[in-house]
Amino acid sequence: MSANALQQAVYERLSENTAVAAITGPGRVFDRRITRAEPPYLVLGEIVSSDYSTGDGPGAEHRFDIEAWTRRNGRREAVELADAVRSALHDADLAVNGATLVNLRHERTVSHRAPKSALHVARLRFRAVTEP
Repeated sequence: MSANALQQAVYERLSENTAVAAITGPGRVFDRRITRAEPPYLVLGEIVSSDYSTGDGPGAEHRFDIEAWTRRNGRREAVELADAVRSALHDADLAVNGATLVNLRHERTVSHRAPKSALHVARLRFRAVTEP
């Protein structure tokens, strides 16, 4: 399946997006949470891939999360960063190495204060379909 290639394309889009960088600064997209990194930043979270083949050919469905972590300005900044991510990815035409991106849709965003910390997080869920 093309999950790694999809994640790379998402990483590149977010890393190059000026609206995201205006909030986070450059180089603030990670594939895991860096506990010593100062927010705001983005974390590419869980990705679940499933067979989505049809009578016309093979395909894959990918559901993945992106987390927007912030400290100052709390939930408001987390939601602003989440909005920038949504704008960068929803219905985007990404170049996925070795696959064709059929569609990429934002499904939901949930924001909350992280337990036992002064951090806020907005978790975005996306759904993508790819074909070889």
